[in-house]
Amino acid sequence: MERIQGYQFAIDLNDNGMTRSLRALRDEAKLLRSAMQANFAEVRSGEGIMAAYANKIEDAKRAIEGQRAYIERLKKEQDGLDLSTDKGRQAYVKYENQINTAKRAIASLEAQEQRATNSLNTHRSGVLQLREAVESSRRVNENYVTQLEAEGRKYAAQQAKLKGLIDVRKKMGDQLNAEKGLLSQVEQTSGKTSKAYQEQAVRVAELSTKYVQNEKAIRESNLKTLNMSDTMVKFRDKISSAGDVAKNAFSKIKEHAIIATGAVAGFGKFAIDGANKASEVSSQYKVIYNNLVTGGESAVEATKKVKEMQEDGAKYSIKYGVSQKEVADGYLELVKRGYSSSQALGAMNTELQGAIASGDDFNDVVKVASGTLEAFGMNAKSTTEMTKNTKVAVNELAYTADTTATDFHGIGKAMEYVGTTSHQAGFKLSETSAALGTLSKQNIDADKALVKLAA
Repeated sequence: MERIQGYQFAIDLNDNGMTRSLRALRDEAKLLRSAMQANFAEVRSGEGIMAAYANKIEDAKRAIEGQRAYIERLKKEQDGLDLSTDKGRQAYVKYENQINTAKRAIASLEAQEQRATNSLNTHRSGVLQLREAVESSRRVNENYVTQLEAEGRKYAAQQAKLKGLIDVRKKMGDQLNAEKGLLSQVEQTSGKTSKAYQEQAVRVAELSTKYVQNEKAIRESNLKTLNMSDTMVKFRDKISSAGDVAKNAFSKIKEHAIIATGAVAGFGKFAIDGANKASEVSSQYKVIYNNLVTGGESAVEATKKVKEMQEDGAKYSIKYGVSQKEVADGYLELVKRGYSSSQALGAMNTELQGAIASGDDFNDVVKVASGTLEAFGMNAKSTTEMTKNTKVAVNELAYTADTTATDFHGIGKAMEYVGTTSHQAGFKLSETSAALGTLSKQNIDADKALVKLAA
């Protein structure tokens, strides 16, 4: 006797229905099939989804056996018919239709058993939980990053985003392994040609693509941000905020430190005096030449570049109202700092402009700008690139000096403490300069600036 969730059947599936009437076999086979659906809902609500699928597999097997018993009995009935009579032939066709109906029922039951088996394997593999874990981690991280960005904490947001990508990658890797294992199980239970296998194969392929995309996103992220301490992240966000304030103001006067020739007309008297004293600098250029040759430049190249420096010095003396001796001193300072002749030529014009625009001492401008370029890795080999980088550095430093409680000398002192460290930590010159200027308004000394910012 079989009992299925409250239903009791007289059929003994092992006797192939020999002791039962054909009608009873048919009714009980139908009842076994309908009971399978009712049992699934009942077990699911009581014992859970995995128990429901396991029970459905067993119910499907019993229902299939019931249909097979019914078919066997129909075939036996066919065997006993007299096919020489119309009545016998009609009965045979009737039984054959019933056999085909039962076979279709078996095919349906086998498909349901297979789907239940695949579903049970899915739950047992933990794939569903892993899918949810990946999606949940992604949503939580995206919301957190959005919150940090809304608060203006862009570096904290970058760090959170990168940590989230790495967390998702780990969970996605676990999911991918489980999905591949499930694909193998589906192959065994349903075969490679089945719809279930094809659907799972597509899922594995799509997840593999997402995993690769996640890896790429991690590689393209700033890994330095990930390894920074919370203190350094706060530091970056503070100087970034200060930098944004300066940037907004600076955008209105992009060429603040770069002035037109006509703007220095008031320096005419000084320009003439500078030009008249040009002969005093010849020995200085000899020293520059010797330093360049000692530094590795060829005599031919050094001679050519020193000549250009002399020509520029005479031109700058008239244009900016500084003595050629000061210009020569500036070139010598740059060369002593390790600048090539091309780098020195590329930097000089902008540093002179910065001195006039800011009103600071030219020697201070040269030292501060040159030291800053070195600290932030902005030295370039070509004259054109050096000119461009020097203009950027002088503009930013000049603006900070002009709009805060500091000057080129003061900001240069601060850069001695924080320039190289800031650059190594990945901070931009504009961020560091703006932050130092902001701190100067609070009367914070340069040597305490980094500690204050990181607090």
